[in-house]
Amino acid sequence: MTLTLTARYTGTTGNTLKAIVAAGSAASSTKVTIALPGQVPEVFDNIGTAAESASANSFASGTDGAATITSAVLVGLDTIPRKGMYALRGTGASIVMLADADDSTQWTGQVAYGLSEGSYMIMTGPAGDTISNAVSAKATAGIDNYAAKLLFGDWVYINDNVNNVVRLVSPQGFVAGVLANLSPEQSSLNKQLLGIVGTQKSYVNQQYSNAELQTLGAAGIDVITNPVPGGKYFGARFGHNTSSNAVVHGDNYTRMTNYIASTLNAGMGIYIGRLISPTEMRQAQATLDGFFQNMFQQNMIQGWKVVLDATNNPQSRTALGYQQADVKVRYLAINEFFLVNVEGGQSVVLRNGSPTPAV
Repeated sequence: MTLTLTARYTGTTGNTLKAIVAAGSAASSTKVTIALPGQVPEVFDNIGTAAESASANSFASGTDGAATITSAVLVGLDTIPRKGMYALRGTGASIVMLADADDSTQWTGQVAYGLSEGSYMIMTGPAGDTISNAVSAKATAGIDNYAAKLLFGDWVYINDNVNNVVRLVSPQGFVAGVLANLSPEQSSLNKQLLGIVGTQKSYVNQQYSNAELQTLGAAGIDVITNPVPGGKYFGARFGHNTSSNAVVHGDNYTRMTNYIASTLNAGMGIYIGRLISPTEMRQAQATLDGFFQNMFQQNMIQGWKVVLDATNNPQSRTALGYQQADVKVRYLAINEFFLVNVEGGQSVVLRNGSPTPAV
């Protein structure tokens, strides 16, 4: 008798399955046991066939499914039914990464999606990339926008405790993870990234020179390094997006802008359908002021101003059904450069205060 067993799913985990064939409990029957390491075996006893001789058979030919997965597939199609990245439209995902999608020709599409959906796109260069190639690829792609963060292709090593191997993975997951755990006014700069065994560069006992870091930073490319300014641990070195504008190139600008826009879009909808009147304007402004007051008290912003009255809502506009609120919000800046000026020497005069006594 020939017995053919096919796993329901085609993944590589199925290659660890074993089919153990033995005599069944009843006379002239067969028992088949399907075993997967770490799982309770499934036993099929008293199969009505002639008793089989005992044997243990391993499954094979399972694949990881990666052969057909390309950056273009991950980006997908923006037509119904939407696929890939575009399946996230309307979900409110604030941080988006296409894992291992290192094809620079697909970066512009990701930036466009980030702008349209208010999502922070975390992108990466290919593993083992060179700084010169990374700078050139970014320039060729024309990526200079706050909607995306590009990580240098210095991929990271992690301990895969399931398979008991040290595995090389994209840096995207670590940066996306730390950003998702920070409130939107914060930056990934100098935040410790746990679970990293090393990077491709640190694994061969190399560190970035100041010149290399300046080149990456000037190009709008972030990188995971060890050490970082805070100490000897792994972290994002710049906390920047891909914009060349120093006023908007911080993680905090992207996330705060998207957060405020998303919150106001959702929260101010309660006023749609109401009569435009001085009372309604005061109530709408109070809602806006209350939101920003709460952010101010939580040390998320430095200040704000809301204008919502007849000065920016003339009758010619309100007669057409339009109501407008003009809001200005000042974000808190991120400390990126801490300068300490030191004057030392035996002849230094301490004019303000007394010298600290020696112990």
